[in-house]
This record gives sequence, C-alpha cells and structure tokens, in this order.
Amino acid sequence: MNSTDIVNYKKKGFDGEKYITLQKQHILERIEKFSKGRLYLEIGGKFLYDTHAARVFPGFIPDSKKRIFAALKDKAEVLFCVNANDIIHDRQLTNQDIDYKTQVQNAIKRIEIELGIKPHIVINNIDVQTSFDKILEFEQDFQRKNYRVWERYKITGYPHNTKSILSESGFGNDDHIPLTKNLILVTGPASNSGKMSTCLGQIYNDHQIDIESGYAKYETFPVRNLPLEHPINLAYEAATVDIWDYNMVDPYYLKDTGKESINYNRDVEAFEIVTSIAKGIISKDNFMWTYSSPTAMGISTSGFCITNDEMVSVASLQEIRRRRGRYQEVVDRGEGDVQWIEKCNEIETKCLEYIKAKGYDENIKLD
Repeated sequence: MNSTDIVNYKKKGFDGEKYITLQKQHILERIEKFSKGRLYLEIGGKFLYDTHAARVFPGFIPDSKKRIFAALKDKAEVLFCVNANDIIHDRQLTNQDIDYKTQVQNAIKRIEIELGIKPHIVINNIDVQTSFDKILEFEQDFQRKNYRVWERYKITGYPHNTKSILSESGFGNDDHIPLTKNLILVTGPASNSGKMSTCLGQIYNDHQIDIESGYAKYETFPVRNLPLEHPINLAYEAATVDIWDYNMVDPYYLKDTGKESINYNRDVEAFEIVTSIAKGIISKDNFMWTYSSPTAMGISTSGFCITNDEMVSVASLQEIRRRRGRYQEVVDRGEGDVQWIEKCNEIETKCLEYIKAKGYDENIKLD
C-alpha cells in the first residue's frame, strides 16, 4: 500500500469498524449456506488494501479486507490465479519495469506475510497447442520456492458451451486442487486472471466426489443501495474508464423484486454464465439455486456504513478529479485514450449536479 494514495481525512462520512463487522458477518453466514462443502469467494478489487475506498469513504479503514480475512484465516485457504497468456507475454501490471513473474511473487509473498496463509498458485487458460516452455519455467520456479502450482486448461467454447465445459475434456481435465478449509479466497494479480472459472471448475470437481460447494463474489463497488448516479458510484466509474467498465441497474434484481440495485456490467454479464454452468453441476438443494441476481450472489455491505452523505459525495468528486488528472498524465505521455478524459468530464458534471441538488458544499474541507 502506497501511503501517498491515502487521504488523511479529519471529517468522517463512513463507519469503518461497522463495515468490517458487517462484511465478516455476511461472509460467515454465506459459509453456513454451503455446510456440505466449501464457499469459493471471488475477491473483487484489491485483495488486502483498498485505497480507492479509503479516498471516497472518509473513515474507511484501508486494510479492511486484511482484517476481515485475518479474522477468518483459521477457516480459509487462498487460490492465487494467473493467466497463462500473461506469463507468456510478460504482462506489465504497473508503470515500473518489473516482469510479470516478479509481480506475482511480490503479491503472493505479501499475502503470506500479512495473513500467514501460503497461497496455492493456479495457472489458468493453458493452451497445449502453444509453446509450453514459459509456463513450465514459471511453474517450476515457484515449485522450487515450495509453492503448490496447479494447471487449468483452455476450453473450446468457454464460457457458453456448457456441454463442453461440464465434461471430462472441460473442467474434468483440470487439476482438482485438494483443499481442506470451508472458505476459499480466490484472487489474482489483475483482471482476466481466471478467478471465476477457477471457482466454477473447483465446484464441478468437488461435486464429482460428493462435495457440494458454492460460489459468491466479494464486492465493495459499485454501492448497490445508492442511486446509479450517486457520486460514490460515479467515482467508481471514473476509476474504471480505462477498461470501459460501467455501472448499471441489475436487471435480474429489478425483475425479481421490482427494486433497483446497482451493479456493474461485467458482473451482470457474468451472472448468466455462473448460473448456467453452476446449475449443470450442483444439486437442487445447493444454495446457489437461490441466486436470482448478481446482487443476491454478491457480498457487499459498504452502502450500510455511510454516516454522512455530504462527506462521501465531496470526497468522490475529488476522486473523480484525481482520476482525470492521472489519465491526463498518461495521455500527455502519448499513451492512453483522450476519451478517458472526456468521460471523466461527463462524470464530473453528473457528480456536481447531484451535489448541487442536495445543497452540499463542494468546497467543504475534509482534511
């Protein structure tokens, strides 16, 4: 965690301790729903520290996830997912000149130090028809460091060809990772690491030996019980314009309950995949059959811990402007896309409209 990414707010708008208590409680409740197996909990966002949340929620404790997971560590194991293509192409995850393997090693070591849990490493999307040398070198390097490394393979037609996925040549061809705990925290160094596929593949292979496991998603943003154009949700959208993510009303939840809940495009898109695959695996009494929406599938309590809407709204406005400044630096270097700046300008306008409509002071001092 970079201390320069944290704002030391004097005024608070969020109850950080309540959030830790609520989120931990909801995770424990979800574990109980899968008492005949394991809960594979995909972690959205950063695994241990959330500096974005700390900036938009004055009062949010940056290492909330670390505290929650540390309190649950006796029940937990960690799967750290990497994409085979990222190994082959040496994907750069930061602006620093650090190779992909070193970045993965640093992230795993931090988990070990902070939580006292040695992660399993899961290599996803291996294509046996491509050069395997770099994959094998990566795998053996971590094995020499006493890590257990598992292989999962590219499946033709994934994620829509359910018949192919749920077969011996699909998930059945992957390593079945032997686990003993009730809570499996599934993370990775970046997007597209294969976290969801790993969860579903494990559920499939658990089911083959009569272990009825399930899946859930740990999310902080967007905040589901706030309006789509609330500054908090707008700030999250500003943070993801470079990957063109966007917030939306959860259409499944709206149809099921008649009420609005805010989610984001990739989780809404993933929901149908998760449920169609899962329902081809699990027994009818598995709790996953009750998931009627991405909202129901997720574990997200941040919206219940806001104590001052003006504080979080103004902090979010400042974050939108901060993000735009970061994108501008990238564009000025001849990288990135000027549309990122244009999108942030649109988002800022919406944020200011909300603040003015509420009669809030956009210039209020928070630090």
